[in-house]
Amino acid sequence: MRIRTALTAAALLAATLTACGSDDPKPADPTKLDDAAKLACDDFAKGYDSAKTGQARIDLADKVNKWAQDSGTDLIAENATAMARGSEAGPDAWKMGADAFAQACLDAGWKA
Repeated sequence: MRIRTALTAAALLAATLTACGSDDPKPADPTKLDDAAKLACDDFAKGYDSAKTGQARIDLADKVNKWAQDSGTDLIAENATAMARGSEAGPDAWKMGADAFAQACLDAGWKA
């Protein structure tokens, strides 16, 4: 009986340790800058001044979106998508989307 009790206790302990131990990282705060968001904001800041033509704006938006869509920072991903749409629509839509994306970077804690 003692062996059965010891085995049962060992099995319960192993199950408990397995349930508690996790390789999942702590969930990201959707309002704070994560690594992917920082890279998206950095790329945006580096490329914004040179994005003068429609194709240059589309290329920059695509580059930024590759990082932004991997981000857990909600406003970064959302505003990068809107900026990408604006890049294809014209200069005024681009400006509005780019301004919103820049603000999302700043609000999340990005520093130039």
